[in-house]
Amino acid sequence: MFLQYYRFIDIIKFVSLKTDINKKIKQLNLTGKPVIFIVTGNNSAGKTTICRKLIQDFDFYQSINLGVVSKMIRYFRPDINSSSLENFDGNEATSIFKNLVRVIIGAYSGTGVNLIIDGVQIDTKEMLKENRVIGVVVLKISPTLSVYRGNKPDTHFKRQLSRLDLKHIKYWANSKFKIVNNEGRLDNTYHEVIIHLNGLLDDNIN
Repeated sequence: MFLQYYRFIDIIKFVSLKTDINKKIKQLNLTGKPVIFIVTGNNSAGKTTICRKLIQDFDFYQSINLGVVSKMIRYFRPDINSSSLENFDGNEATSIFKNLVRVIIGAYSGTGVNLIIDGVQIDTKEMLKENRVIGVVVLKISPTLSVYRGNKPDTHFKRQLSRLDLKHIKYWANSKFKIVNNEGRLDNTYHEVIIHLNGLLDDNIN
């Protein structure tokens, strides 16, 4: 439990912030706008753990892990080179991946579903053009820590990760997309994520 790390006063502040964020999500929903939030970053950066906590604490109805998308591309299109489909190098697999991400965003936006998208190396520069996404948080860790965590994972417990598996993506940070270092305590990372989410909600309400 993340809250076990907080002193009593921090717990009070967290509960108050949680209540405020949920009120703002509801306020945007009442105007007809769903809240679609993306968590991306390095392999083994803690994306899925953060997403699970966001779903637990806030009024998001669903989450989608884009690992399913990449696996479907590899299954249905074994004829194309999909070994680096999240590297955004302009090949056919990359184009399919980007199009499917846009389809997901459009489908859930169109039906009014508050959604968290959890995916490795989402192209944040591409997302600048996507006004249906409220914002993105990019979790970053060093390659050494990525390999260490990747071989002692909480989720992909059969995965064996090496430096050769790591992708090198240029993330474009701005007011909408925040880069958060997740090499320290997870509760500190989570606090940065929700502060960013709260600011994004304020920007969209105002």
